[in-house]
Amino acid sequence: MAEDNQQDETSDITLFDIAWDDVLYTKVLPLLSLRDLFNFRCCSRLSKQFVDGGFRRMKEINLSGNNHRHIERAFQVLAHNSGNIRTVNLAKCNWLQDALLWNFLRSNTKISKINLSECANITSASLQPIIIECKQLTVLKLAHCGWLTIGAMEALTLHHSKIQELDISYCGTLNERCILVFLLNCRRLHTLSLAYLPSVTDNLLYSIAKNSKEIKHLNVIGCQMITDRGVGALSLYCKGLESLMVRDCPYITERSLTLLRGRIFIDRPRNYQQQLHVAPNVAFPRLFLQV
Repeated sequence: MAEDNQQDETSDITLFDIAWDDVLYTKVLPLLSLRDLFNFRCCSRLSKQFVDGGFRRMKEINLSGNNHRHIERAFQVLAHNSGNIRTVNLAKCNWLQDALLWNFLRSNTKISKINLSECANITSASLQPIIIECKQLTVLKLAHCGWLTIGAMEALTLHHSKIQELDISYCGTLNERCILVFLLNCRRLHTLSLAYLPSVTDNLLYSIAKNSKEIKHLNVIGCQMITDRGVGALSLYCKGLESLMVRDCPYITERSLTLLRGRIFIDRPRNYQQQLHVAPNVAFPRLFLQV
C-alpha cells in the first residue's frame, strides 16, 4: 500500500516542478532552438508562461536570413517579452520594417552588438532607438543598407564614442566627411569595413592612420580612389594592424603592400593581376609626406 502511494506521488511530478531559475532556464532552455521554444509555448498556459520567462532572460537572438512566413509574428512576440538582449543578428531579414524594429529596440536598450546588413525594408528612422538609447553599443553592421543617410551617421557620431566595429560597406549615400568625423569621435575602433564606398580617398586612410591607433582589421575592397600613399600611411602609423583587404583597388600596388607583407594578412597575393593604372601625381618617394 505504501508503495502504491509513493508511485502516485511520483506520477504527479511534471517538468515544471523542476527549479526554473536554477535548472530549466540555465540548463534546458539554451538547448532549445527558437522553433522549439515557440512550439513548446503553444502546449499550455504554464508552458507559455515558462517560455515567455525564458525570453526575458535571453541575451542573444540570431534570425539572419530567416524569412519564414511566420517569423514576423514570432519577432513581435520576442519584442513584447524580451528585455535583456545584448547581441542581435537580423541580417537579410526581408520582413523587417521600421515599426517592428522600433518596438524591439525600445524594449532592449542593453544591446551591444547589432547586425542589420541587407535589411532593405527599413529606413534610417529605425536607428533612432539605437542611437539614443543603446548606450552600450560596440558593434554595428549596416552593409548594403542604401537607406543609411549622412544625417543618421552624424547622429550616431554625436551619441556614440565606444563603437569598436563598424561595417558600412556598399552604403553609397555616405560622404567622406561624415566618416572622417565619426573616426575622430570613435578612437576605440578596431574593425572597419568600407568596401565599395566611392567617397573613400587617401584622406580617409590618413585619418585612420593618425586617429584610429587601435585599428586591427580594415576592409577597403573596391575603393577606387585610394592609392599607395594611403596604404603607406597605414604601414607607418598603424602598428597593430592585422589584416588589410584591398582587392579591386587599381591604384594600390606592391610598392606600398611590400611594407606590410609579413606583418599582416593581405587579401592580394604578390602575383595579383591588377590593372596597369597610374594614379595622377602619385610619386612613391613622397608617400608619407602628406600624412
